[in-house]
Amino acid sequence: MPSVPVHVQKLLQLRRLRDEDSYSLGSIALDSRVLIIEGISGSGKDTFQAYLKEKLKGRVVYDYSEGELLQSWKQLQIEGILKLKVEFMKHFVNYVKDIVSRDENAVFLLNRFHLSTYVSTIVRQPELERDYDEIINVLRSLPVHVFILQLNEKEMEKRSSHPERSTAWQKHQKQIVKKQGFRDTLERYISQQRLVIEAAKRQQIPYSIIKFPYAPGNGRRIGPKNLPEKARPSANVFRKSN
Repeated sequence: MPSVPVHVQKLLQLRRLRDEDSYSLGSIALDSRVLIIEGISGSGKDTFQAYLKEKLKGRVVYDYSEGELLQSWKQLQIEGILKLKVEFMKHFVNYVKDIVSRDENAVFLLNRFHLSTYVSTIVRQPELERDYDEIINVLRSLPVHVFILQLNEKEMEKRSSHPERSTAWQKHQKQIVKKQGFRDTLERYISQQRLVIEAAKRQQIPYSIIKFPYAPGNGRRIGPKNLPEKARPSANVFRKSN
């Protein structure tokens, strides 16, 4: 296993020990062509992206940070950014489709994409939903797998504060909490996480929920058996772990 923080190693080990509905993260990473990591602030997206990139050695990896995909909090403050983001994504998914069709060794690794856009943009500007649906339709035509990193409320409060981040980030969080009508940051993150999972269920794009920390009985893994028929990936996307 690549060198990653202990909590991520435990998370991955626990996932492999789950019941017969458990699937290998490594197999999914190797068999998919577009991997998207979603989750609220502090859920471990950057670390998990590094882990997946290590798994993909030998492939032609097109990896993108959240900033490169117009998902950064710094960009969120720019007037007109939401419409620009959706327009950018329409062009980007067509670019992805073209590369994947021409290079069988290519794989895209994206830190936040369509689910984060739904929460940050479409919920607030529903007039952009038609363009957003075009993006979803292209994603459905590709061998995509989405990893949703989920925190429980206790861990969410502890990990999402980011005391190491700049004063500007802290100020932005307070402003957006007030603007969106939440009591505090925790309530906002709870809402974001719920919306991400609800959108994933509706959109019928293959996904897995990775819960941290894991405790017996805290919920079943979302796999192909739990998805509507149209959302199930082709047989070579999921492989049962031994």
